[in-house]
Amino acid sequence: MAVLAVALLSAVGCVDKGKGGEGEGVAKNPTPAAAASNNATDPALNWGGTTPHDTPPVSNPLLAQAEAVMRKADPDFDRFEVNYTTGDLDRDGRDDVAIEYGVGDEGAMRHVAKSIYVLLARDGGLQVQPEATEAFSGCPVVREIVGGQLLADALEACIVPFPKTIGYYTFEWDAPRKRLRQVSEQDAEERVVMRLQQLREALLAQRKDAIDPHLRAGPAPIAPTERDKPRAAPEQIFADAALRRGFTDTVGMLSHVEFRDDGEHERKATMTTPGNGKSAERALYIDLEPGDGNSMIESDGYTYVLDASVLVRWPDPGTRGGHQVRFNLIDGDLYLSEHGAFDMDEER
Repeated sequence: MAVLAVALLSAVGCVDKGKGGEGEGVAKNPTPAAAASNNATDPALNWGGTTPHDTPPVSNPLLAQAEAVMRKADPDFDRFEVNYTTGDLDRDGRDDVAIEYGVGDEGAMRHVAKSIYVLLARDGGLQVQPEATEAFSGCPVVREIVGGQLLADALEACIVPFPKTIGYYTFEWDAPRKRLRQVSEQDAEERVVMRLQQLREALLAQRKDAIDPHLRAGPAPIAPTERDKPRAAPEQIFADAALRRGFTDTVGMLSHVEFRDDGEHERKATMTTPGNGKSAERALYIDLEPGDGNSMIESDGYTYVLDASVLVRWPDPGTRGGHQVRFNLIDGDLYLSEHGAFDMDEER
């Protein structure tokens, strides 16, 4: 059984923005919901079913150098999807490159596995290190390099058109052994707990810049041509002091409560004020396998896979009612799904 506080401790050092990458095919990027189907953009022909092959790499001299180095190491490395991310991984003050690319049979239309390489900056230019794929679980996705750490995800499978994320990892570079060393790991439940606590802390500190991204239905598009397009304003549900207090109190109180199974793929943590019955219950529900009808959403013209659904409930003092907020876990972050009042004595 997991406890909220314990899950938080296990997440120390794993701060994943859930986005990143600087080249073609960033992992699990959304696919335009209304994109025409052809050999360049058909999700069935693309890695993860989420990024078109014809997305050009970002213009970056370091990536051009990385491509040249990789072409010598593996002339066919870019036959399928390729994803780069840059940053100072070995903490020597120079940007390095982590690269992930698809591997498949000769003549195949799409890859079935991934290879991961690290290219470190040296006086003579980038130097490719021994293959790092074995350090990863599942179908690996490199996200970003920040603070001397490589953030990465594991997808359920490389060949699935719209894969779920099943793990979140942090790696550091082990120079003596010339390899990546895993320093933290989270599953979806632990990621939800961490994100809820981070949102609670942001609300208590009234850090609007850290709150607003979670009050939209999905992530901001990362494609350069999409970043500056107008988006719907975040829904300011926590501008109401009572709702803000109800949410922060509930998440804080439940941080000391043990999760219990609530179905095959669901977990719950609840707390009831003594003597007040169900009408005073605070609850957190996590659905780790949203049903087929709720496994994907559309936001800003893009389709996203839901890795979990999260429901937070708390009572309104002196009434038989309460309030609830539902979030979706997408690419490692929480995004608002719905909120509103409800009867505390009714089933969810």
